[in-house]
Amino acid sequence: MSKKVISNPGNKELLEGLKGFEDVFEDYVKSEEYKDVERKERERTKVGEQYELQHFLEQENDRLSGLETFLTKKVTLKMNFSQTDKLIRHQRDRKKLLLDKLGPELIKFDSQLQKNLAQLLNSHFN
Repeated sequence: MSKKVISNPGNKELLEGLKGFEDVFEDYVKSEEYKDVERKERERTKVGEQYELQHFLEQENDRLSGLETFLTKKVTLKMNFSQTDKLIRHQRDRKKLLLDKLGPELIKFDSQLQKNLAQLLNSHFN
């Protein structure tokens, strides 16, 4: 910047009065350049933030669409055609069948289940 001031011949007195401040003016010019770089960097981050915001909004839109589908279609199907009672009955029957199979195995003294349980407990407490 000091070279531009020298090139103007009408400012000789001003130039003499400002002698010694060339470094300050150069630092000022550099700081202005730094501000430009910072401004450009902020604009780039704004673009990144806008992308993040857009990505968030798209995900939120997908989530809300799925929720709307769930509430309008699947809940009504569940209320009208519930399988809960049938599934509970099936699980109770399965539980009874397993207990009927395991009961005799637990009672037998020489069963493989009793041997494995005895080995496990003996190895743990010895």
